[in-house]
Amino acid sequence: MERVLFIAKVKNLKYFNPNFTRLYFGNEFCQRLIPSIKDIDQVMDFARENHIAFSLVTPYVTNEGLNKWKMLIDKVAEKNSKSEVIFNDWGIFRTIKHLSIELEPVLGRLMTKIKRGPRLMNLIDILPQAAVKHLQSTNLSIKTYRKFLVKKGITRVELDHPLQGIRLNRVGSEIHLSLYIPFAYVTTTRFCLVASCDEPEKKGMVGIFPCKKECQKYTFTLDNPIMPCTLIRKGNTIFYKNDKIPKADELKEKKIDRLVIQPEIPI
Repeated sequence: MERVLFIAKVKNLKYFNPNFTRLYFGNEFCQRLIPSIKDIDQVMDFARENHIAFSLVTPYVTNEGLNKWKMLIDKVAEKNSKSEVIFNDWGIFRTIKHLSIELEPVLGRLMTKIKRGPRLMNLIDILPQAAVKHLQSTNLSIKTYRKFLVKKGITRVELDHPLQGIRLNRVGSEIHLSLYIPFAYVTTTRFCLVASCDEPEKKGMVGIFPCKKECQKYTFTLDNPIMPCTLIRKGNTIFYKNDKIPKADELKEKKIDRLVIQPEIPI
């Protein structure tokens, strides 16, 4: 079982220990949180010095964001062509292919379709078994889709760890699977409700405000009686925490061969 440390900030290299064999760096949810070239150099040098593999994590993007991330992808390829790029936007994937570089494309967890809302846990015990199986299934259960991925050279897929569990019995050996713990995302948007959250004069106002990276200063928790767990708002994304780690035999049965550890929400 491969163990991975996933960080979004250079300072979080402090969480590294010898049990990790790979380092994920970047973010999945906002193109404005692009690392600097200096950050990439530092993190990749750290990975090399500690003899571990490296993966660049990228978000969904606009055309402007795509151009900025392209420079980072070029840098990663220059420093270590055997690295991975975890993409959450087909534009990033297309960029990798058009650059004709050897970086390994990995399908990000935002691209894996599954029911994510924790409210369904209020119903799971009274639903028919067929409905439960449906709620635990992903788009990887579709044979045509798996063939499409493999044809495109995508042989690893990233997965969240939803509260209702996940069914992977139809996934063949041609696809390798990574499981993210403990933070699972529920939903994300380009409309960031955290923007200007610390400006009292804008209280109650809804709009698109200039980004001051408030997400780097504030984290909000959201509680509601109908929610079986606390929701966490970080920037433009809602998460919850699932501390339950599947046992080794369950991981093996589901053909999960990589655990991605998030010591902090990766934003």
